[in-house]
Amino acid sequence: MTMRSVVVGVDHRQPDLPRRAAALVQSLGGSLVELVCLWVDETAVTEPTGFAVSVDPDIVMSDDQYAADVLEGLNRSMADVGLPWSAVRGAGDPARELARVADEVGAAMIVIGARRAGLRGWAQSMVGGTVAGHLIHDQRRPVVVLPEHPRDDEEESA
Repeated sequence: MTMRSVVVGVDHRQPDLPRRAAALVQSLGGSLVELVCLWVDETAVTEPTGFAVSVDPDIVMSDDQYAADVLEGLNRSMADVGLPWSAVRGAGDPARELARVADEVGAAMIVIGARRAGLRGWAQSMVGGTVAGHLIHDQRRPVVVLPEHPRDDEEESA
């Protein structure tokens, strides 16, 4: 059997999202699945050479603390999920990066978290649309949006 991939959008505001995505995949019987956890630095752009650089000159992409913190959080969260996983860093538009990585790995689906609640989340979705909205209109593969706050019975099984 071949290993299938599921791309998971990582959001520091929902640190348990990759773990919840793993629980979803396992509940669907997906033991031969690798989770590809992608976090996207929206303040960065990708040069034609493929190297990502920050638009903020004070941030060095290769060794910034944000990336180290995200990877450390993923390592803690995913330590005992029972599925293989990897971490990938993207730059720029989250929807475009999720689609790009999903294409690269031949992902069976993309899993993301629901948009941010509150006025700021609403304002962002009104100005630029949501990541989910962009993905569902441009994707050939399923896009699963996990709610920010899981039901109580889901928390017990995770």
